[in-house]
Amino acid sequence: MKSSKRFLKMINVFEKSNPTIKVPEPRPVISISETLIKMRPTWWVVVYSYFLTIGFSCLVYRFFLWCPPYLQEVVKNLRGLPFLWFEVGLYWLERVFIGIALLSAIYHNLWKMCTLYKLTDHDIQISNWFPMRRHQSIPYGAVKRIGFKQSLLGIVLDYGDVEIDTGSAQGSVILVNCPKPQKFAEILQHKIEEILQPHVLKSES
Repeated sequence: MKSSKRFLKMINVFEKSNPTIKVPEPRPVISISETLIKMRPTWWVVVYSYFLTIGFSCLVYRFFLWCPPYLQEVVKNLRGLPFLWFEVGLYWLERVFIGIALLSAIYHNLWKMCTLYKLTDHDIQISNWFPMRRHQSIPYGAVKRIGFKQSLLGIVLDYGDVEIDTGSAQGSVILVNCPKPQKFAEILQHKIEEILQPHVLKSES
């Protein structure tokens, strides 16, 4: 009996020195949305803005080349204004106009490079990093109406603005200068019908 009690004590000591190992609980699986279509605003508008900058700069140069002789006669008849100030003012005024036009083209270029339109399995994502970081996600169930519009140049070069109406008081969400707007709107319309009316698509198939 004594030997059996000693054996039981040894077993109890062994069990206390080896606590049970807890199995970690499984982590929840995070579903990653699959990207259906991804695009950036068209390059054509950026090229068009640079052409406008070049044309505007040429006009400004021609204007200041033609205009000063006439303005010089006016300034000479004014009293109290040094003629040197007039020449310096014209020099910097010309460069200010050209600089503003160039900065406008660079702004459009950076905005295009930092803007991304994306359609996923669940929503529409609009990301922008210039001039400030902004990310917008629109679930397909929140979309009330889809449309797009194109200018004459947009019809020729196949780009335009896609309008997404969510019924919000802030107004519609517009994807500016979206390439192939008709194709983008058709894919978006199909995904919305697939989410909101799956039975209709199944009956058609």
